Amino acid sequence: MKGLHVIGVSHAFGNNRVLDNVSMMIPAGELVCLLGPSGSGKTTLMRIAAGLEPLQQGQIIIDDELVADPTMQVPPEDRGIGLMFQDYALFPHLSILDNVTFGILNQPEEQARRRAMEMLDQVNMSQHASKYPHMLSGGQQQRVALARALAPEPKLLLLDEPFSGLDTNLRGQVREDTLKVLKQSGVATVMVTHDPEEAMFMADRIKILGDNGKILQTGRPHEIYYHPQHEFVAKLFGLMNRFEGIVESGAVEIPIGRVPAGDLDDGRKVEVLVRPEGVILETDGKTGAPVDVISTHLLGHDNLVRVRLKGDAENGHDSKELYVRIHHTFEPELSTSITAGVDSEYAFIFPLDKAASPAVSGSVPRPRAAE
Repeated sequence: MKGLHVIGVSHAFGNNRVLDNVSMMIPAGELVCLLGPSGSGKTTLMRIAAGLEPLQQGQIIIDDELVADPTMQVPPEDRGIGLMFQDYALFPHLSILDNVTFGILNQPEEQARRRAMEMLDQVNMSQHASKYPHMLSGGQQQRVALARALAPEPKLLLLDEPFSGLDTNLRGQVREDTLKVLKQSGVATVMVTHDPEEAMFMADRIKILGDNGKILQTGRPHEIYYHPQHEFVAKLFGLMNRFEGIVESGAVEIPIGRVPAGDLDDGRKVEVLVRPEGVILETDGKTGAPVDVISTHLLGHDNLVRVRLKGDAENGHDSKELYVRIHHTFEPELSTSITAGVDSEYAFIFPLDKAASPAVSGSVPRPRAAE
């Protein structure tokens, strides 16, 4: 099968193990994002696939050809790989056309230049072919770097934080343009990023690397976001409101409502993580938990609101602060009372006692996305 196969890769720098028995498969035409915090081994895994870092344990296979195991390493230039780094690494002394032509080997010069111009045209940069990198904007340099990576028609494309150097306004458009070009190319693509929003936008599938060097979850963006299988994965996508509780009658009671607990046993002590958009504020509400608004910040497309639950000693509820994301105009000063409830679609339950009984979900406790 064409694409990248990573089998049982482990890697350490001294006593620091950064990858632990990692396996994955990226077929041709699919874009997979490696998402995780700094130090989780994302870039190391990409460098191993590229041949820039010696493989210590496991196998790397590209298009059914073994290119690395502990006994042999095919050089990077012989692996059929296109690389694109976050600093773009364009040669300052070469024109844009010569930069793109540079990686096209074993072709007559005229044919290589013709291919380079085709790729520049595909990324809408052919009119800048005679210019030099310093004459281009960051977004234009990024497009040239993409053209150069794709020009040799690689079997595999590896992107390392390709949009991190762009400003916010430009990043969205360049990401969309890049995705269009990649889909047209049909090449298997691995993109390293620490930005969850970027991974959600770009990826066919996302692989979450934890700080333990293991892949914690693999899935399509919707699956990762709405059905995280690990608290680390849930927290990776931004702010979370955290509660603790005990499963009773198939649900967990938290100060802002009741969350279904799936098949977790009654009496189980759990934590409940609720995304900010899962906290529902009602002005002049008759139901829900009373709250006081501490602050509200307009972020353009939504509001980030911080509220405090009013203390309820009788029910054991403390004056807890919550983050709320609201996708409409919010003017708390116009309301006489505000209450908070929970949308269980954005609430996730994880056992606090890690030793699960086999009757729950096997040897490893699996979190339950509230439904």
